[in-house]
Amino acid sequence: MHAALIGNPDKQRHRGLIAALLLLCGFLLRLYFLQKQAFLAADSVLYQDIALNWLHHHIYGLTEAGQIRATLIRLPGYPAILATLWWLFDPLLHAAPGTLRSFLPVLWLQIAADLVTCCMVGLIARRIGGTTCGLAALALACLCPFTANYAVVPLTETFTLFFLTLAFYLLQRWLADRRTLWILPLAFALSCSVLLRPDQGLLAVAIVPILLIGNGNETLRKRLQPAILCVALTILPFVPWTVRNYRTFHVFQPIAPKQATDPGEPAPIHFERWFRTWGADFTSTQDAYWNYPEDPINAADLPERAFDTPLQRRQTERLLQQAGYEGKLNPEVEAGFETLAQERIAAHPLRYYVLLPLARLVNMLFHPRTEMLPVAERWWQFSKHPAQTIFALAYGALNLAYFFAAIAGFRFALKRERLLVLSMAGYIALRCLLLLTLDNPEQRYTLEFFPLLIVFAACFWMNPGQPPKGSSADGP
Repeated sequence: MHAALIGNPDKQRHRGLIAALLLLCGFLLRLYFLQKQAFLAADSVLYQDIALNWLHHHIYGLTEAGQIRATLIRLPGYPAILATLWWLFDPLLHAAPGTLRSFLPVLWLQIAADLVTCCMVGLIARRIGGTTCGLAALALACLCPFTANYAVVPLTETFTLFFLTLAFYLLQRWLADRRTLWILPLAFALSCSVLLRPDQGLLAVAIVPILLIGNGNETLRKRLQPAILCVALTILPFVPWTVRNYRTFHVFQPIAPKQATDPGEPAPIHFERWFRTWGADFTSTQDAYWNYPEDPINAADLPERAFDTPLQRRQTERLLQQAGYEGKLNPEVEAGFETLAQERIAAHPLRYYVLLPLARLVNMLFHPRTEMLPVAERWWQFSKHPAQTIFALAYGALNLAYFFAAIAGFRFALKRERLLVLSMAGYIALRCLLLLTLDNPEQRYTLEFFPLLIVFAACFWMNPGQPPKGSSADGP
């Protein structure tokens, strides 16, 4: 007994050193990405423009031709972070807007947030399967290059992962003792998650039912109380945003619109419908979806599945040429794409409604996650860039390994914390259903899966004899 008591602090110290080493490795990995791979996406500059107009001119809007116009195409979560950091650090940086230097404060904050996310992933796994499981999750999270890469790109993904993981950590704590204390920060995490990305409403859909089921032995009134409280507090921050949109645009718009257009602004819905008749991979998104209508699209870059007949090829080439010449939406061109879309859908309904949506989902899940790296768009062309092809294949294999490891560990996790794991799996399933409806396959839309996949994967190394849920044997 005495020897065990003496040995326990040594074990805890040893585990603490391992955790600290893993976090140091995670930091160094993100520091490498910051030094070598950080860059600005088009949305990064857009978010900053909104943030600075909001901060300096008190208009939540975009700058066009030297004028500021109000907008609702992006929710205020990320612009609020950018505006706050600009107000705090601009006197020190003196950086011009739109430069990478001007985003340095948010990139450092994202690195910190990502490492905290890694810690929460480890804590969730530890409470499920014990210390070994927690350390395995911490290692997989800290050394995951996919999430680390996004930590150095000024986009919403890193903070979305943070609040998603926080929400499941708080749900786990609530399931352990059912105190209202956990509901308040849980609602905060859900609100922040949706304020960053509107599709994160699915997170609330996956979690709130568990609040009902989790109080299964209580009366109906007591079961409803935590769920109603959580929903009410989650919705609360969207009331002023919805009121603002109604007063400014005279529309009821509690979240950002799917088309990312302001009221009265035309959207390329007919081109997008035509794109859905053949678009299946990220290369198609880069070559066509992102370019239309402002930038030219080369018909030679489109795959053969974009044309069913020689006549369709000629019609497509003519429409793309006209669209590229004008550089803006043209009703005649849009009508032409609608005609093509209807013809192709009528000829191959199974392809349009089933096969292509599934192909897009598979591409988002398993395409090598090199979109934020200096790797060729057509990485599979070995003769042109053999080193990049090999790297992309290795990256794709690593991505696949995370999924296989998660599948292997899922049943072990399910045995220990059924409701929590079902909520996590439910979120993944709901998001997959949503992704089946999207036009443009992009790997970043499945990045939210990784904290959950890592928890499942870590449970494969769970020691059945070790106390779960951070018991006294594991320390506080």
